[in-house]
Amino acid sequence: MPPRLLLTAAAVASLLLAPPALGAGRRTAGARRAHDGSAGGSVFFSRSVYRAGEDAGEFAVTVDRTGNLSTPETFYYGVTNKGSETGVNFTKIPNTEGRFASGQSTFTFYVKVENQGIHGPMRHALAYLYGAHPQPLGLPKQATIDLLQNDPLAVRNPANPLGYARAPTDGNPLQFVKWYVFGAQTAPGLAAAQLAASNPAWAAALREFAYTPGSWSYRFWMWNTKTATLAAAVEKYLADAELAQPGTTVALSTYSLVHGVCENPSAIKSRYERWITQLADGIGNFRVVLYLEVDSLMETHCLTQAQLRVRLQELAYAVRTLARDPHLLIYMDAGAPDGWSSARVMASYLRRADVAQAQGFFVNATHYDWTTTDVKYGQQIARLTGGKHFIVQTDDNGRGPLVPADRAKNGNEVLCNPSGRGTGPLSWSTGYEYVDGFLWFNDPGNSDGTCGVGDPPIAKFWPAYAVGLVERGTNRVTGPHYKLAKSATNQ
Repeated sequence: MPPRLLLTAAAVASLLLAPPALGAGRRTAGARRAHDGSAGGSVFFSRSVYRAGEDAGEFAVTVDRTGNLSTPETFYYGVTNKGSETGVNFTKIPNTEGRFASGQSTFTFYVKVENQGIHGPMRHALAYLYGAHPQPLGLPKQATIDLLQNDPLAVRNPANPLGYARAPTDGNPLQFVKWYVFGAQTAPGLAAAQLAASNPAWAAALREFAYTPGSWSYRFWMWNTKTATLAAAVEKYLADAELAQPGTTVALSTYSLVHGVCENPSAIKSRYERWITQLADGIGNFRVVLYLEVDSLMETHCLTQAQLRVRLQELAYAVRTLARDPHLLIYMDAGAPDGWSSARVMASYLRRADVAQAQGFFVNATHYDWTTTDVKYGQQIARLTGGKHFIVQTDDNGRGPLVPADRAKNGNEVLCNPSGRGTGPLSWSTGYEYVDGFLWFNDPGNSDGTCGVGDPPIAKFWPAYAVGLVERGTNRVTGPHYKLAKSATNQ
């Protein structure tokens, strides 16, 4: 049990109590009148604001009384969360009876702060009084406990960035990863639960996406998550994930820059940079694999050179800002081999977007190209970027792309809900040089849009399509035969 810390003057300083100029512990004029006995005495918190660091252990909250101290006094108190709670910040105190003995003017109870190792935005607990006799309650009868969550950022170990007990031995930081399993909170997980009785075969197929490690990612959208609340939202999500599945690494993705293919990047640059800063603050010390800005480099063909320069600046800012988080692996968008840009052009974009500070890049996020073609393309980019590693998105490419009859008119492949597709392999021990993983991170089973009769709207989960992906899936690396570089160590 950590030592109990009484809120003496020295202890208050050690717990970073806000100075009076900032409002911590200040009493209003009305509160002072209630305390000075002019109203016959009362029971109240000795302060209105406390602050506790992440490592505070147990600390004391004091309740005072004034007036007639010769008789006992009974009062009632508790501590609960104020606003969103992250993981388990502190141990709540249910409604509890407290008693002042005759002659006693101060009562102390203890709040236990849980050290979650968080470096992130402040959270709050609420201490409250809800009754007293024979003397009434005075002011303040509520006190805010500011939980600073101020553990420092850990030191990044380039040889073991995820910080597991076993450091990678093959150059792949995912070698010993323990993936967070998204499970019932995903669209396929929810659908599987609903279909468990009526269609057990479909339910089993959908569970493949929901409960397989390395499948799915949680996506944060700049457009749907306000900048002012992003850090708290990210931190809460990751803290709750750590509480539910300790020691796991959470896959996150962002899709914030491509909001309409040809939108002018300058229109959102400042807002985006603030948003990224909040994202980094929310991730802090948690273990995360981040697929940074899906399609951001795939969809640059309609940008002017000036607009492209801004897009690359946005990505470079994101990489530099996020790279301060010690257990974060950043993979950047590198399009797909049948996309608009050659490997040489894409490598140039990545270098200008500061891929040097990222773990690497990902390919095939929103296409269906063959795995072997993806590996060939990725290895070409890797050699042009100083050996950066990459991940291939394989949740729907096991049978390759659906090639239209008229490629000049309709493009290299059907990109809107192509029929007959299936899952590809899922592994983070691929045996291919530079390839950190074949992973299912693009929310498989989501509709690409209303491109066919009966197709759901874009990003709407489509159980029938998802089941088809699983039923036609393969664990083999499929596609044309190329002379691909293999490696037992992935380096």
